[in-house]
Amino acid sequence: MKTFIVALGSLGDNVPLVNIGVGLQKRGCDVTVLGCDWFKELTCKAGLNFHSILSSGDAEKVSRNPDLWNQEKSFEVMADYVYGPTTWPVFDFINEQFKPGNTIIIASLFIFGARFAHELLKIPLVTVRLSPFAFWDVDEKEKEIFNHTLKRALKGLCFKKNLSYDQDDPYHWMYSPQKIIGLFPEWFSSKQSNWPANIQLTGFPIPRSSSADKLPINIKSFLDSGDAPIVFTPGTGMRQSANFFQESLRACLDLEMRGILLTPYEDQIPDNLPQTIKHSQYLPLSGLLPYSSCIVYHGGIGTCAEALKAGVSHLVMPMAFDQFDNANRLKRLGVGDYVDKNDYNRKTVNNKVTKLLNSINVKSCCTSIKEKVKDSNGVSAACDAVIKSLRL
Repeated sequence: MKTFIVALGSLGDNVPLVNIGVGLQKRGCDVTVLGCDWFKELTCKAGLNFHSILSSGDAEKVSRNPDLWNQEKSFEVMADYVYGPTTWPVFDFINEQFKPGNTIIIASLFIFGARFAHELLKIPLVTVRLSPFAFWDVDEKEKEIFNHTLKRALKGLCFKKNLSYDQDDPYHWMYSPQKIIGLFPEWFSSKQSNWPANIQLTGFPIPRSSSADKLPINIKSFLDSGDAPIVFTPGTGMRQSANFFQESLRACLDLEMRGILLTPYEDQIPDNLPQTIKHSQYLPLSGLLPYSSCIVYHGGIGTCAEALKAGVSHLVMPMAFDQFDNANRLKRLGVGDYVDKNDYNRKTVNNKVTKLLNSINVKSCCTSIKEKVKDSNGVSAACDAVIKSLRL
């Protein structure tokens, strides 16, 4: 089975889809990932074919756009500079390469080229969602933002191919009418009565332990040399994080706790870090978080799942996308709290982290959720769901 996986977004958006590709390849599929050049090495190291649909330069421009981290403007940025421009590179490549009756497309939502290929070339499509945010149900404000932007984008794109779409509700039209997979467990977001029958929740896509979990010697030595540190990360795609790290450093000093600052952008890190604070461009959270006391982060679903598996408490500073929804779910689960990005300062972080670490209830909830997550195998379940959908 020729399989096209279209992956756009951050590292956390790409890794689960690449892992699904690996699982499908083991099941005999011929897998090609269409994605950003940033993640070519990740894809090829996994043993999958790669085809570029977004250059590193274009991705760099998007990552530097401050509106990408504005809750009301982030979707418009993605539609105008990522989803829209990649429409025809995705469609044209699939059109050239697909084999009628022996091809499937797997894509996250809003991959216009994938949806067009399904509609015009009659190729089976599986829509994959990583988090529950606006999974199917959207409130009126969210629906207005999505549909306003989608109508503007789809009008011209569909006209080129004489393709019609649901002009009253383009948001739901974007989903596959065949199969929708949610990569999260039902206890994190239960199924709703109005969801279509083609939706399946498979659990978090947390890979099994592997050599990739191993930490560098210097970090392992740091962890072994003192108390469990707090991990701070605003996400791999966040470039405007200097204040986040400055206030995180100050909070650690106030708390007299050690910390690890994670970002690929060294210019965001304060100069002359004390010996109790380490910076790393990247560390596998699966290897790091079990030795940490708490994680302070943006609320991305991939980081969220790893922290739940590790059984550590969460302090979330949401900025855009699904992060606000994830933060609220974590608080309801009793494993964390959140802070407004405009209130992120040493005093607020100090107070909230102290409460989290001293709460018996938070510790109990973290332990309980850790037990639920430890056997999660969302990647394998998602692969099974894809294969099954082909037999329907």
